[in-house]
Amino acid sequence: MLELALELQVSSLGLTIDQLMLRTGRSRKTVERMLKGLAELGIEVELSRLESDHHLTKRWRLQAELPGTLLMLQPSERAALERHLQTLTKDLAGLALAKLLASQKPLSNHLAIDEEELINRTAHIGRTGPRTQANREHMAVFERGIQGFEKLEIRYRALGRPRATWRKVNPLGLLFGRFGYLVASRNGNPATYRLDLIQDVRPTGLIFEGNTDWDMKDWAARSFGIYHGDEIIDIRLYFSGEAAKRAEKIQFHESQKMHRGRGGLILKLRCQGHRELIHELCHPDWLGQVKIEAPESLRIEFDNYIQNLISVTN
Repeated sequence: MLELALELQVSSLGLTIDQLMLRTGRSRKTVERMLKGLAELGIEVELSRLESDHHLTKRWRLQAELPGTLLMLQPSERAALERHLQTLTKDLAGLALAKLLASQKPLSNHLAIDEEELINRTAHIGRTGPRTQANREHMAVFERGIQGFEKLEIRYRALGRPRATWRKVNPLGLLFGRFGYLVASRNGNPATYRLDLIQDVRPTGLIFEGNTDWDMKDWAARSFGIYHGDEIIDIRLYFSGEAAKRAEKIQFHESQKMHRGRGGLILKLRCQGHRELIHELCHPDWLGQVKIEAPESLRIEFDNYIQNLISVTN
């Protein structure tokens, strides 16, 4: 019922029964019973209506604000919001979240140090566009493992494999793009495991020794995207026409160098992750107005990718 009351207070317009069912994951009868339960607790709800609503539509909202003690953030909730704030640009959403955190009790020094360590080993990349939802219970185990340098066992089904197998890994950090990834090492080398393919996770109680010479964000920055299966190469791209004007305003990669030449824009990159770079070059903004000048291996890989796409339609 507290969850229901929070949903009602968050909405300025009020919520319909269908919306409350969707947000709480409960049936119509259960939601109606919970609304009555709130009234019995002295948390009154009232009907509201918008001019644009159908005449049969009923909206519910709280008559008065919830007591402040019920809205105080738990340490784990504040920690989650602090991490989320690191992923936001300096827009209205980031400012609003900063104000919310400023009005709440700060984390203790001990928790704050742990949280900063987790943030330093979490790279949030490509937050826009489609992305999968992470399992909340799994994420709690991952974060504790990353903070405490605790080995984890994950039940993982690799792409193309018919069934999942258990693997013991050292959790190093998290990456987020179209898919979320756990970055972990097994034999000394970091690898990525898609969160949606991890079917189960359990702590082992065993501590591993962190590598002080390895930095999560530096490692992530070496790749064009998230995939780290390719070698690092020097890339030169040529943009022409309108694409040159658009590309000039885009940060493709931390290593990029741009200069005007031959009537267009020359972009130089030094990175890995060719697969995701090829996906980017197929974006409608660049089609017909970008050319891979170097290396030859990337041109061949791009041509093979296009041929595979053509074969799908035949």
